[in-house]
Amino acid sequence: MNFGRVMTLCLGVFTSMVSYSQIITEQEVRDIAANGSEAEIVMQNSTLMSEGYLYYSEILADRLLELNPQSSNYHYRKGFLMLEIRKDYLGAIPHFQMATKDTDPNADMFSTRDNSAPTDAFFHLASCYHLNEAIDEAIENYNKFLEISKKKSELVPVTNLRLVQCEEAKKQMAAPVNVYLKNIGKEINTEFPEYSPVVSLDGSALYFTSRRSWENGETDMFKDPVINQYPEDVYVSYRDFDSTWSKPVRLEFCEPRRNEATIALSTDERKIYLYEDSTGGGDIYYTDFYHAKFQDINILETEGINTEYWETHCMMTHDKQLFFFVSDRPGGLGGRDIYMMKRLSDNSWSDPMNLGPNINSAGDEDAPFISIDNKTLYFSTNGERSIGGFDIMTSQLQTDSTWAEAVNLGYPFNSTNDDIFYTTTIDGRKGYMTSFRQDGYGEKDIYEIHNDYLGIRDIAVLKGLIKTVDDKPIPEDFAINVRLVCVDCENAEQRLVYPRLRDGVFMTGLQPCKTYRLEYMNVGENDVMHEDGFTTLCDTAYQEVYKELLLDVDKRTIILPPDTVLPPVTVTDYPNLEFMHYFAYNKNKLSVKKGDLKKFVKDVEKQIDEGRKEITINIYSSASNVPTKTYETNENLTRIRAENMKYDLIAHFEKDEKFKGKVNVVIVTAIVDGPPYEQDSKNKEKYFPYQYVGLKTE
Repeated sequence: MNFGRVMTLCLGVFTSMVSYSQIITEQEVRDIAANGSEAEIVMQNSTLMSEGYLYYSEILADRLLELNPQSSNYHYRKGFLMLEIRKDYLGAIPHFQMATKDTDPNADMFSTRDNSAPTDAFFHLASCYHLNEAIDEAIENYNKFLEISKKKSELVPVTNLRLVQCEEAKKQMAAPVNVYLKNIGKEINTEFPEYSPVVSLDGSALYFTSRRSWENGETDMFKDPVINQYPEDVYVSYRDFDSTWSKPVRLEFCEPRRNEATIALSTDERKIYLYEDSTGGGDIYYTDFYHAKFQDINILETEGINTEYWETHCMMTHDKQLFFFVSDRPGGLGGRDIYMMKRLSDNSWSDPMNLGPNINSAGDEDAPFISIDNKTLYFSTNGERSIGGFDIMTSQLQTDSTWAEAVNLGYPFNSTNDDIFYTTTIDGRKGYMTSFRQDGYGEKDIYEIHNDYLGIRDIAVLKGLIKTVDDKPIPEDFAINVRLVCVDCENAEQRLVYPRLRDGVFMTGLQPCKTYRLEYMNVGENDVMHEDGFTTLCDTAYQEVYKELLLDVDKRTIILPPDTVLPPVTVTDYPNLEFMHYFAYNKNKLSVKKGDLKKFVKDVEKQIDEGRKEITINIYSSASNVPTKTYETNENLTRIRAENMKYDLIAHFEKDEKFKGKVNVVIVTAIVDGPPYEQDSKNKEKYFPYQYVGLKTE
């Protein structure tokens, strides 16, 4: 799943003269590097680049730089390959700086006598500065490229687009949004690319794509010779009780030679949508969960979706009435566009409809994700609304079935690099995305984002749990489904909600100010085993209704408490609480009886007094890179800060019977962060932002 096609434009400076079929293996390429003449190496390097075999080409480019380390031409080759293969824009900058010392619009890439680099070097240098958020330097070099390049260059329109994006970057970076963004960590991210995260609505499971190698070496012979990467596979990780992620597990349908990439997940986690490219164009597939595992993948055969063109992504709304997908078929507004289909009264689908200019642009749009309210759309674009690469946008479905003009989620939510594949948990306040940033472990990494300015509005959410006696699993021949009936909605709206097979959890969206009936059904016998009901509040932006049911698997009956009526409905509408404190050097402890921390604690207590059954406080702590003798390492200092906060909060709430057992305190991160130490510990402005402890409830 590549993010763009600029490389195909850039390769236009080469002219293919020798077929790649003459070079079969990596070892043969290395033999040419070791034993070939400079002219032969130049010829093969240029041929490999023109045919897209970039990894092999870089082997030869390294040798050319050994032979002539002052050649602008050879530095151009090396910088180009570093940027295209690994997106190593920092490493590529010095090579492009050398390349721009001697450029010629007619540079001969097949000649050892021509040491000049193509004028495209200025474009690539500008791209590196752009990716590094050095916007003024990027603008300077983009303009230099336009000044000296051939006017018919295919990179001219790309450059004009980048200049628009640079101006948008200046605007967004001047007014940053308030987000907490972190790399999800080395349990998920590796030296290989990890991307396309899909989180379950309750945040307990994360499905994602990785190009890591298989443990037994089965994928070694199937590496992509263009970029030297292993095939794509799908993994899942589960969030533990302490908010850490478990070791990822590769899903059963993955094959060593095949690319399978995550796209979307059904609400009940019984279906995964996938991207797979064995047909040649790239299509949307799916896999269903039954017999305790995901089955082999099948191409999605819904008419109007997969075509001879490129279909990369899809997402169905949680009420199953709308289906979004991405395609570069003719008739769109630009490259890849987002399309939508509506479910008709006979349960078939309408013809695909382009979402129009408020969503799609002359560039590429990709990775649509729809929130549980079925009207909040997130997607990515690399057009004029981006600050660089792909940026994540949002739009709302209007009452007249049109989409509002999409808006950029802002900086640093978006960077000047690729930010894509954004999915969120149920309330929209926490999400996961793919990005390429300097704190990453590999070429692409997965990031977790917390924010206080998004989230869904004017909606209620049903969260339920079907538990079993003695925690026995529900047998496959005794499936329990939930029929949700809106009593006072138009046409008595109803739909089936399916519990997750792994844990019995079920979730769905509700309308505010409506009365609902729940019917728990034995699917095999089509019997209603139990009924329940509730009414959602009218005057709240977001609320949750929680329901729990106990099932006796052996007797195949529902257990109710003896001599009692149904338990009251639990409806919650509590805002997230936040607290942030910045420490002086080596300080690590606060008092719950003073200042803003005291206010934070009182606000937690108030929510419990008002009826909140339980609350989780997440702790995020950090230490800077200024050395500490007192605590030996900064890792110890940040851990102590987090643990002091955790145990002080626990001690405070547990000593009062009103709050005992109702407050869960979890350390989410304890990191060392910030700029490298340069013997300037008195520079408080430099290191102060990285010495903190933060709290956030959920």
